[in-house]
Amino acid sequence: MQTPRPLRIATRGSQLALWQANYVTQLLQKQGITCELNVIKTTGDRVQDRFLHEIGGKGLFVRELEESLKAGASDLAVHSLKDLPARVPAGFTLAAILPRHLPQDALIFNPKSLARLKLPAGEHISREQLIALGPLTVATASLRRQSLLKALPNPIEVVPIRGNVDTRIRKLNEGEWDGLILAAASLERLGLRDLPHRLIDSEWFVPCAAQGALAIETLEDSPARTAIAALSDARTYACASLERKILEMLGGDCTMPFAAFFDYDAGARKTKGRALVLDDRGQEARVHLTFEGAPETLDLMASCRATLKALDGPRLQEILARLKITAPDLGHLS
Repeated sequence: MQTPRPLRIATRGSQLALWQANYVTQLLQKQGITCELNVIKTTGDRVQDRFLHEIGGKGLFVRELEESLKAGASDLAVHSLKDLPARVPAGFTLAAILPRHLPQDALIFNPKSLARLKLPAGEHISREQLIALGPLTVATASLRRQSLLKALPNPIEVVPIRGNVDTRIRKLNEGEWDGLILAAASLERLGLRDLPHRLIDSEWFVPCAAQGALAIETLEDSPARTAIAALSDARTYACASLERKILEMLGGDCTMPFAAFFDYDAGARKTKGRALVLDDRGQEARVHLTFEGAPETLDLMASCRATLKALDGPRLQEILARLKITAPDLGHLS
């Protein structure tokens, strides 16, 4: 009897990407499915001297993985869902979105800076507590995070940075900055939560769409699609899909200073969401809203329209114009 060949997982070669691919391998092994990794160096990995919004967006971390799927060299690709373009190309599908890890952003501190900083107790930090820390130099690769920090009234110097998680943490510990902001999920996945850090309050510092979620991408007609779908979490899939659809309808991508985050309040049986559009001048359009029921029971398009209409207004139109994005025709979102 012929033994089925292992499923081939396309992945980038960074420490975080390999953790994610191995994590999916372990989940599939529990179903009796063996896997092997196909490590691919993407354009985003090769080009380190420019920022992603300058050279085509985070899709540069995805293109070669999708080409491997299309060529039959790989059966599935594992992604941080926040890094995927808002629209999946024709012929591909997100076969599974796994239960979300920590969705917040984490502010990690240089150990030497801790001597002069009076960090609040606990694992979280609010906007007011961050302001109270005084002058800081903080590194981040995200335009969303940069815009939120620049809007604060106290002098925070924001330093843009590229590189993998381990490279950024090494530079932080070498004393180049007081702090570094990363997705908290990356610390959770890599076992780095013992680093001195605080989770930034997501009511104010709204995460980018689908932050903390892992996605498994396949071809639409892949024989492996059914087995992979068994790993999916319906609630995370619904929330992340809504967040990504808002991003798509705003005309942005994962490099833009946009944010959207939805989660379920089981006690109230309501889905609570927030969305945010920013520019580099500190202007913002922001909304908090609540939908009745669990996210997987909501109408995706109706919920998206309600969110966009709640964001509507002269400020949103002005911000999108400055970002050179055509505003959606919200007048027809009835």
